[in-house]
Amino acid sequence: MSSDRSKLTIQTTSYAHSNAGIVIIGAGMAGSRFAIELARAQQQSKSPNNQRPLPITLISKEPEVGYNRIMLSPVLAGDSAFDDTYLYQQSDYEQLGIVVLAGIAVTAVDTKQQSINLDNGQTMVYAKLVIATGSSARVIPFPNHDATGVHVFREVADVNALIEYARQGKKGLVIGGGVLGLEAACALASQGADMTVIHVDSYVLNRQLDLPAAQLLQAELARRGVGVEVSAITDCIAVNDQHEVKGLSLKDGRTLPADFIVMAVGVMPNIALARDSGLEVNRGIIVDDCMHTSCPHVYAVGECVELDGELFGMVAPVNQQVDTLVSVLKDTRLSGDSLGSKENWQPFRSTPLSLKLKVSGISAFSAGQVDFDDEEAAAIETITYQQTSINHYHCLYLRNNKLIGAVLYGEVNEGSFYSQLINSNSDIAPIKADLIFGEAYCDLEKVTTDSEANGDMDNDSDLDLLSAADLVGAAS
Repeated sequence: MSSDRSKLTIQTTSYAHSNAGIVIIGAGMAGSRFAIELARAQQQSKSPNNQRPLPITLISKEPEVGYNRIMLSPVLAGDSAFDDTYLYQQSDYEQLGIVVLAGIAVTAVDTKQQSINLDNGQTMVYAKLVIATGSSARVIPFPNHDATGVHVFREVADVNALIEYARQGKKGLVIGGGVLGLEAACALASQGADMTVIHVDSYVLNRQLDLPAAQLLQAELARRGVGVEVSAITDCIAVNDQHEVKGLSLKDGRTLPADFIVMAVGVMPNIALARDSGLEVNRGIIVDDCMHTSCPHVYAVGECVELDGELFGMVAPVNQQVDTLVSVLKDTRLSGDSLGSKENWQPFRSTPLSLKLKVSGISAFSAGQVDFDDEEAAAIETITYQQTSINHYHCLYLRNNKLIGAVLYGEVNEGSFYSQLINSNSDIAPIKADLIFGEAYCDLEKVTTDSEANGDMDNDSDLDLLSAADLVGAAS
């Protein structure tokens, strides 16, 4: 690891009597980005009487601070080095005056005393606390799920362990045919492992693709040596006398041999610290549209939060939440508790998102609603284009002359255009005949948008910078 991206030094000074500042628990993609963007906003913000902004402390349980989990798939495939996954250089934190505590966990939060306890025995006070604890890989408690050889795909340690299996040419099974499972299987196969994906539904990516696109994808997986078992329901993990994985037993009576198993069945928000601290939680930490929790002076952002019953496991909404909280806290100063004018706050607004599969050489895109029950399907109009010789497939889903969903396979350059139409709730009747051919063939001056709908035709709302690692509850 290069010197500028080396593991950040663990601070060892006492914090009990230091100036209370903004403390961020969690240095993943949300926490590290918030620290950097808040510090930058503080520098640009004009304060009366030269009042100093609150100091910022970023606490990371992992020794590795602020890396991009989306990039773990290319690292697993050997296409990228882990050093390339860092979002910021160490010098960025230093130049902005951000104190980083790496390899230290927060064990408790006292919201009445506005203090936190660290696992090194020390205590730190805060003026404002931001919880960005992210999420953890979901593990289904099948019999023997704790056997040696059962893994998830979430952190650096997972990548290192899985690469060793692949280099030895081991046989692996991935439980879960969502994006993360497919990325893991393809990456490990490219590194030498014998991989098969086990999926409970009738085709892979069933929440994101329609059947024709999924069939093209499954055929490509087969060409890459990745097997797929669909409509396969796991009964238990088969083990030997040493409690090591030797296979996967299915409900249909078959046992598939394996040296290791990867569970890629979604993620769950990390809410234990918030719950134990008395904050209101449900599936995630409950927040409002300005990222306030139920406790004064405590905020939350990222995959750990829940707003109006919705969880957020994708990059785009998490970045929007960070921007919202920066607007709320950037004017907080040492001399007072004021948060600045609420007129400058930018409330978070959830918008429909798109998805792009990130497997080298495979292009698949999905946006909006593409799965319908029988009653819904009766009102849906589809426009389809397919060029079988080069495995290109496009399908657009319309209702009442509004584009509500799109699936692209093979050639996905028009994904941004279709996402904009979906988010803007545009009346596409004037361009319906040309819509399947893409933006260049459509006279957009004829298109009218719903001013109350999410999105804007003048904004690039292509939010497909996603990976299965960012999908809360990915298809299993």
